Parts: sequence; C-alpha cells; structure tokens
Amino acid sequence: MIPPGHVIEPKRTGSAVDDRMKPRLTPFALGLAICLAASTLHASDDLTVLSDEFDSAHSVTNWQRIHQVEGWGNDALQVFDINTTQPGRMTMVPHTSSWYAEWRGELTYKTVTGDFVITTDVETTGRSRVRPPMALYSLAGIMVRTPRTMTNPSQWTPGGQNYVFLSTGAANNPGTFQYEVKTTVNSQSTLYISNGAPARSSIQVARIGPHLILLRREPGGAWQVHQRYFRPDMPATLQAGLTVYTDWPTCEAVGVQYQNQFVLTNGLRLPNGVVLNSCRPDLIASFNYVRYARPIVPANLAGANLSNAGAVSDAQLLSFLGEAANVPGGATPAFTESTFVAGQGFRFTLSTIPGRSYRVQGSTDLQQWMTWTSFVSTGTSTIIQDSSPLPFRFHRAATP
Repeated sequence: MIPPGHVIEPKRTGSAVDDRMKPRLTPFALGLAICLAASTLHASDDLTVLSDEFDSAHSVTNWQRIHQVEGWGNDALQVFDINTTQPGRMTMVPHTSSWYAEWRGELTYKTVTGDFVITTDVETTGRSRVRPPMALYSLAGIMVRTPRTMTNPSQWTPGGQNYVFLSTGAANNPGTFQYEVKTTVNSQSTLYISNGAPARSSIQVARIGPHLILLRREPGGAWQVHQRYFRPDMPATLQAGLTVYTDWPTCEAVGVQYQNQFVLTNGLRLPNGVVLNSCRPDLIASFNYVRYARPIVPANLAGANLSNAGAVSDAQLLSFLGEAANVPGGATPAFTESTFVAGQGFRFTLSTIPGRSYRVQGSTDLQQWMTWTSFVSTGTSTIIQDSSPLPFRFHRAATP
C-alpha cells in the first residue's frame, strides 16, 4: 500500500500542480481533512527505513545473517545478492540446509521491537528455473524468530529454537508448489502444509502483541488470512526477515550437529568419516521487496484476541492488514505532476524505474481502493491518464 502521505488528489484546474508525495488539500477536499490527518500515520512509520525494494546492490550490507550473528560460520547460501543476479530482486540459492526442531538454516533479517508487519513478494523454482523444486522441503518465505543469546557454537543449548514462518515452494510433494507454515516452541516444531500455491506469491506476517497473523496473496487475487498463532512466549524484540531451505532428507541423515556447523556439499568429509554424496539442493528464491511497517489496529480491535478466528474474523483482520499494511519503503514511485482538465479527466506524470512493474489505484474515500491500470515501465517517467466518466478522487501508485 502507498501510505496516504503518498496519495495524490489533483487540483481541478487546467494547469499542472506539483503534488510531490503529499496530499494537497484543495477546497474540494477540505471536508476530508480529518480523515487524511488520521491516516497519515503510515507516512511517518518508523519501520519503513528497514524496508528494501532491492534496487541497489549495496543494500545487501544492511542485512544481518544468522550464521554470522550466532557465530556458526557456515554460510548456507551458494548465491546471495541484491540487484545483481536478477535486477530489482534479492536472490538466494541455498546449499542443503533446513529449519526443523534443532536444525538451523538460513535467516537473513532485521531486528524489530514491538508490533510490526513484514511483507514480501517471492518467487521460487528448482535450480532448473523452469519447474518446481524436486527436493523435499525446498521453500522460501518470511520467518519471525526469538533471538538466541549466543555468539559461538559452544554456547548452544538444546530446546532454544522459537520461531514462526510462512513459506512457499515444494514441501512434502516435490515437483508441486505448496505453502508451509511452521511454529516452533522450545525446538518442538509443528507444521501445516497446503497445496495449490503458485510459483510467485505475496506473503505477510504481522506480529501484534502475542498474536502472529500469517497472510498470503496470489497474483491477481485478494489477500487471505492463511494461519494464526498465539505466541505469548516471544519477547518484545524479534528477528524478522527471510528464510530459504532445501533437501531435508540429507539434513536429517547428517544430523543436527553437523548440519548446523558445516556447509553441506557433496565431497565433504564429516568428522565421523562419512563423505557426503547425497546432497540434492534444488531451490532458487527471488524476492521483489521486503517491507516493514507498524500495524494500525482499529480502536474496536485493540486488545482483542486476534489469533482466535471466533473472536476476530478474517475480514476484520484484512481491514488493516494485507494491502493496508504493505507500505513501500524509500523506492516508492512518486507522482511529480498532476492535472485535471474538464472533459479529459486526471493526467499524471509518475516517476518510475525502467523495467519494473507498477500498478495505479484509485479511490473516492481513501478507504476502498481499486486497481485500474498496471504496466511495466520503459523509462524514468510514465504518463498516466484517468479519463473515465467518473474519475477517482484520489490516486496512488505502487510496485506489486
């Protein structure tokens, strides 16, 4: 979602108006001043500085990685870059590694305190790039994890894994796309798998007090609440970021100790004398963005049991999560000019990045938004014209 601070309501004149990134209240809009003031909280969201639209290779240095922070030393990623392998994307290609019980895989994250929402758009394939992964449990997604107080493996103790994730890829049925959600409490993992996932999905995890809400959106579809968890054990400060994992059978056979401390590749001689020849990693994951935001919980839901569908409906959650919480970071597309011409409608100039996808939405009340055009930019600016008989009163633009 483009925060209301990035919503534009053009003046109804015949000349261009500079509305750069902020709503301009004209006499036509004065009646909505209170609504706008209440909604601009997203524009000053303190978490959006953590977001990454993956347009700069240098931003890879802004991310923490669990094997470094906890001192394990074994980099589980064969490929890890931003805006390099794939323009405008973070690419992860994991070695054989996994998250389950005491097994520790890849987590690329930022530390967040308090309530938050993290959203990404992820595409997964096997290493062939043309089919789903063929190795058991080869998926990519969002993970929210309790930090461990360790900086080297000698400080590791059993029973210390606490996390929740939502991933997409191939789970227990290789060669198909599935969703996997997992909640792990004191290293006891419980997972749930659902079929019918697409190769590319938008996914989201919201942490609100002790409640974790997991959502998904398939291309061209609406946001859906996928799963809810009640995790009062999790502390105020969590690790929130991206995970990838692949080739569970080899991880299981090798065991926790060796998987957690070695980069598992064929030809590796383990301390027990076994030489690996069973590694079959099969995953490429690419992320279009990662966005962090503070959730704005409606007053009537403050303190409600959000993880209980009987107490709070999916529709109530979607009123402030899903697209409402998908707040772009610094690379937000900007309207640089706007004009209203009688008989022709609204005309905008939108600053863009060549080769990226955009969608433009319209609203009459700043509550309900409709996508009325989408496109892939070919230059640094694009002319947008809403010439419908009853043009929208407000407009905003976003990357998918």
